[in-house]
Amino acid sequence: MDGSRGAGAPDQDRGTVAGAAAPPAQREADDYAGTDRLAEEQELMEGADVAEGDDGASFTVLERQTCLNLLGTRDIGRVAFTIDGDAAPTVLPVNYALFNDTVVFRTTLAGTVMRYARGHAAFQVDLFDEERRDGWSVLASGRCRWVRDAEELARIPRGRLPLPWAAGERDQVLKLVPGRVSGRRVHRP
Repeated sequence: MDGSRGAGAPDQDRGTVAGAAAPPAQREADDYAGTDRLAEEQELMEGADVAEGDDGASFTVLERQTCLNLLGTRDIGRVAFTIDGDAAPTVLPVNYALFNDTVVFRTTLAGTVMRYARGHAAFQVDLFDEERRDGWSVLASGRCRWVRDAEELARIPRGRLPLPWAAGERDQVLKLVPGRVSGRRVHRP
């Protein structure tokens, strides 16, 4: 694999780029084939999605406190962050708990989450019933930081942090204090 060389590997076979990369080419009209557009008499309302083929479904934008309450009902979520040089975010599952509206989870000192999630991160949790085609999703974003202060660590009820599913010791604690919280619920009668 070309992109799997170690940090000390020689750079042979790697091409160099002189100057800035060219921007992507403009999309042609055919690139959007299959994309449905609203007719002129239709209007897409803010906070509403189109649920095609399911007249009985309702879509609800959730209030902040409802989102936080739902975050507290699960113990597996996904933390999203960017890695230097990557264009797309990295999203990894973690076991977590919610304490005082703060997402708390454990990781390893040398792990990817520890290296890159500190700073700004997002955290997503959902619960769906695929058979009934209903469920909810909550997204929280904010500052994620490493908890190292002994007094702060002592205030976290460690016995309530779920046991990580991943192998290996997860002895470092990170916390994400949500600045922005949003959620959606899709329900069918």
